[in-house]
Amino acid sequence: MNDGRRRRSAKQDRRNAKRARGRQPVADDALLVRTLREAMNKSPAALIGLAGLWISLATAEPSSRPKEESRDEYSLQAFVYSLVLRKYRETTAMLAILGELIVDDDVVRDWCRREVSTRHDRIPRWIARLSTVEVSRVMRRSDVLGDVDEVVVSFRLTDATELTLCAVLDHNHQSVVVDFYLLTGPLEALVRAREKSDPETTFVDMDPADARAWLENGLRYEKYARRSPECHYAAPIMKWMVARLPEGGTAYEKPDWDDEAITELLDEFFASPSGTPFPSDDYRDMLRELCESGCGDPLRWSGFRISNILRNPYRDEHVPLEIALDAPAMLRAYVPFAHSRSGVRQGLTHDAIKTIDEMSRDYRRRLVDEAMEYLDGDDNPPWPAYPGRAS
Repeated sequence: MNDGRRRRSAKQDRRNAKRARGRQPVADDALLVRTLREAMNKSPAALIGLAGLWISLATAEPSSRPKEESRDEYSLQAFVYSLVLRKYRETTAMLAILGELIVDDDVVRDWCRREVSTRHDRIPRWIARLSTVEVSRVMRRSDVLGDVDEVVVSFRLTDATELTLCAVLDHNHQSVVVDFYLLTGPLEALVRAREKSDPETTFVDMDPADARAWLENGLRYEKYARRSPECHYAAPIMKWMVARLPEGGTAYEKPDWDDEAITELLDEFFASPSGTPFPSDDYRDMLRELCESGCGDPLRWSGFRISNILRNPYRDEHVPLEIALDAPAMLRAYVPFAHSRSGVRQGLTHDAIKTIDEMSRDYRRRLVDEAMEYLDGDDNPPWPAYPGRAS
């Protein structure tokens, strides 16, 4: 070997060593094997969860990596290569799982499968047959106030083990998936436990294709979803399990209230004692727009939905500031009216009113501060005296 080749070889060895340090998820082989073995002995959900965590870390955005390290050292390819180098039964099992869970990179997924095919380790049957996992049942739980839906999907492995995926969609934020988790055990056990702990909780069967459409739509804006770190780590599992559901379903749609129904509802409110303090058509326009917020149901109002409204002061160039300032007062009058027609229990109405009372002052202060800044220097601002103002 000439000097040039020796230098290139040494340089490559140093590069490989450096990459190996960056891609190792654990300190040494013994710890890696022990970590994998403990997860294998615990439950399928534990081992699949570990795989999802490592995929998530290996595919994280560059901003979440140490600045001194390059992208290559934290790539999915580098992570898989670290497993390929280690010829253990436990790493073979993990490679087999990665060969199914990696859905966004065909090259790396096929690499995992090829490597597993060259090994002769005895791995659990459920791992070897992970590609044949079947969906056994899909159910859905709707929040009584329309804030969220929980989609629950049961999968049966070849050894009869059942995995249950639970995903929560937030209809106040474009129906994104905001929480999900994986459990080992039958769906029916989860449903019984939830319904026992919360009498208002009711699960109904759901078309599997619709569930896929709901979840795919809910994952579309995942970069902007406010999730816990645990949810981000489990995202690869979520994508894989959603891909097991049939296609062709219908995505979630907000409640369909036609103009005539909304008009009749608002007519009834403004003609009632609760609505008479708000006589202007501007109040009607503002309330109509607020009814389209969040889950879009004009008859169900949660504290969370209201907090989103009051956290972002109502602004419309066609609505006078005095009217916008009365949004909390109008909601305080309207929410009990709406809940009396939808049958929402008093305790939930009380929670909504409490939220309004707690946030009203800050809402009004922010709105006035913004208006004063916009109209700085105007000695006669247009809002102090408005006929028929409610508050």
